[in-house]
Order: sequence, then C-alpha cells, then structure tokens
Amino acid sequence: MRRVLRLMKKNAIYMGLLSLVLVLGQSIKAGLKTPVLTTYVEIDGVDYGSFDMIEGLEKFAHDGFPLTGEASFETVQLSREFVTQPSLYLWAKNQTSRKFGPKDIHLITENEEGYVVSRKVLQLCQPLSWSVESSNPSLGGFNETVDLAVQKISVF
Repeated sequence: MRRVLRLMKKNAIYMGLLSLVLVLGQSIKAGLKTPVLTTYVEIDGVDYGSFDMIEGLEKFAHDGFPLTGEASFETVQLSREFVTQPSLYLWAKNQTSRKFGPKDIHLITENEEGYVVSRKVLQLCQPLSWSVESSNPSLGGFNETVDLAVQKISVF
C-alpha cells in the first residue's frame, strides 16, 4: 500500500511540474523575433513606395564600385507587387526618352517602428528596363520590375 501511495505522490508531483511548464511555456514569449524591414525608393525627393525585392547590391565592393574591375556599372533590380503606390514607369520613360542624365536613387530601409535602419544611394543610375506582369490574375495583383544600371553605391 505504501508503494502505491509513493507512486501516486510521484505521479502527482510530475503532473504538477508538467502543468507548470505548460502554463509558463504559453505565457512566456520568445525574446527574439525576426525584424520586419521595409525598403522605400526615393528619386529627386519623390517617394515611390516600398519594394519587396532588391537584387544586385552584392555585386558592389565595400568602396561602392562594381566588383568586376572591367565594368563601369552593374545591374540592380527592384521589384514589387504594387497596387496603390506610384509606379516607376513614368520616371523610367522620361529618363530613357528625354535623355536626362543619370540620377541618384535613395534606398531607405526602416524597421517596423519607422526608424531608419540604413540608407543606400545608388549613384548615377539609368533605367535599363521596366516591366509589369500579372502575378495573381484572380486577385488583380501585378509585379513591377525595374532594372537599373548603377555605377556606384554609397551607404550611410
């Protein structure tokens, strides 16, 4: 009989500890979470909104020039799904048709509280191409993609 009582006592202690762990596990949230960063594009003081994907920045060295010594520029691609933000179409069209000189494009990255985390300036840019394609016809979504010839990147 004592043996049964001891077993019941041990089981009660283990069940209590297990319950405590489950309760604490639900109320304690993880201290580390992935930060949500948003990168906005600004040209000549005009905010063109956020872009989901920016590719090609890794082609530049720490001094800001292209890694390949022979090239005077590298291609950087900006893409996003857009609905309400201004398109880069008119800017790209004006740059290519009116032969304006190269422009600086500011990439401003903010965290979820709105604090600026980093600023990059894509210096002396010219648009190479602009395209828009349907990403999800049932929802009416579109992908906008702009390829830029970038001569140098400065980080602030």
